Amino acid sequence: MQDDNPQPQQLDPRLERALAHRPRLEIFGYLMQERGGRGTGERELAGALGLSIRLVEYHLKVLHDAGLIAHAEDERARSYVAAAAAGR
Repeated sequence: MQDDNPQPQQLDPRLERALAHRPRLEIFGYLMQERGGRGTGERELAGALGLSIRLVEYHLKVLHDAGLIAHAEDERARSYVAAAAAGR
């Protein structure tokens, strides 16, 4: 007899850690919004979400290391997009 209730797959520990904090979820959600392909800078994120620049920088690094966000095409300023929007 076949098991109709398969076990849920385990999340990659990096993804689980990256999504374990509310500020990272808020940053990721903000980056997932349609922005016409442009990236969002650290200052914009900090202002929009009411977080310090240092906190935003830290959470962006965790999200980037987990592969959830990517650097935007415009390298003149540091900006980020959700990895799905970057074509990953």
